[in-house]
Amino acid sequence: MKRILIAGVSLGLSCLVSSAAEPGDWELRRDRDAIQIYTRKIDDSPYDAVRSVTVVEGVRVSSMIALLEDAEACPYWADRCAESRVHTRIAPNESLVYTVNDMPFPVKDRDVLAHVTWSQDPESLTVTMSSYATEGQLEPVKGRLRLTEARVTWQFRPLPSGAVEVMNEAHINPGSPLPGFVTNMLLVDTPFETLRAFREAIHRPEYAAVSYDFVQEP
Repeated sequence: MKRILIAGVSLGLSCLVSSAAEPGDWELRRDRDAIQIYTRKIDDSPYDAVRSVTVVEGVRVSSMIALLEDAEACPYWADRCAESRVHTRIAPNESLVYTVNDMPFPVKDRDVLAHVTWSQDPESLTVTMSSYATEGQLEPVKGRLRLTEARVTWQFRPLPSGAVEVMNEAHINPGSPLPGFVTNMLLVDTPFETLRAFREAIHRPEYAAVSYDFVQEP
């Protein structure tokens, strides 16, 4: 398996992230199948941020990272992801990643070249993937609308029970007005389906024994 730092960008529109928010700011939009989806208003933006949360038992943090780094697997678990690949490797924990999201007709497909970095808190051992859209580093692709205002984060927080809390937050400017049904789908349905599929995919055997020099397991 190739060890590629694509992380949350694999999820494209389903996980493009907001800046930090106070917990009370979030509004619960869905609580189903042990997954919670929240949204919140963002100052100076007409587009809401989205947060999705679940808890996973019996899986190493490195296995979760491995799934997000497996670019070829993106379309199989990340909702609406049509393509993802590493454009430039900068460092073992840093890269530029190109991702395409398949949008429902008649909306034009979106793509993004994102700057992705990994880090780990030395005390809590929480692993964080941070990503933001870049500009001017990749020529436009015909038939696709390039995202230039998008941020994403994934966070894997080890719990005392041995489980891991998985949290994803996203904030995106889609680049043009979208129909209401598309906006609602991206904010609730897309992250929900993505996180549900993520919980299943991380148990695949190819991710079980992967390790990284920049990650210390609990």
